[in-house]
Amino acid sequence: MYKYIFFFLYFISFNFYGQCNGSYDLCDKRYNEVAYLTTHNAFNSKQDSYLFPNQISNISDQLINGVRGLMIDVYDDNGTTVVYHAYKFLGSKPLSIYLNDIKYFLDNNPNEIITIILESYTSSNAIENEINKVGLFKYLHIQDANSSWPKLQTMINYDKRLVILSDQNDANAKQSWYHYMWDFAVENKYGEINCDFNRGNPTNSLFIFNHFITSLTGNKNNAKNVNSFKYLMNHILICKNLKNKFPNFVTVDFYDIGDGLDVVNELNTSELTIN
Repeated sequence: MYKYIFFFLYFISFNFYGQCNGSYDLCDKRYNEVAYLTTHNAFNSKQDSYLFPNQISNISDQLINGVRGLMIDVYDDNGTTVVYHAYKFLGSKPLSIYLNDIKYFLDNNPNEIITIILESYTSSNAIENEINKVGLFKYLHIQDANSSWPKLQTMINYDKRLVILSDQNDANAKQSWYHYMWDFAVENKYGEINCDFNRGNPTNSLFIFNHFITSLTGNKNNAKNVNSFKYLMNHILICKNLKNKFPNFVTVDFYDIGDGLDVVNELNTSELTIN
């Protein structure tokens, strides 16, 4: 009898108090107290045959390998919601393909939280249609900009493990899951290595820490250097001293070159704190 009680308690503990985003230590941290390895133009991968890619591996492999933030550009293409970077002829696919990948991962990894950061050239209604089509709606987290973010364990317990941020402020009253990014986040200038704030209010709760050198295309040759542990962590510490902001979304090109995940893991176990 005691054996069955032990296994029951173990089952309860594993399902409700298991690791959060890969670590038991993160379960008691709030969403805005955690760093997430994030891929710039996540969809724009060599593996999916895009020209001038920003990533080597596709979104499915990115999630398997520890990426938890995905930057995705979305467009309307004659009524179909698609993704591409700047020009369609460089490569384009339906958004639903990648949302299906995300749903599959969430379905099979119940202790993981994912954030989608949208650069949107379509409507919130179009995004909602795609989310409903693939069955992701049940996972959507809703956050009030004036309230504290929940702990990761709370998000996992309620199974609200998908956060959507968009640079378009066109949500209707029933789309409270469609968060206008600049009500919640600030970013540093993208495309170069710097600490200067760009869009968003510096007092916002989230920091999109852009760390990639790019104009129209990603620069794979630079990735080994800029994504190295020393270079990336040094950039973070310089900006932390200048701006006193904890980097939530550590955003890189070619995430699988260099040490981005090691840096994020170090941030999540260090004493580096938010302002």
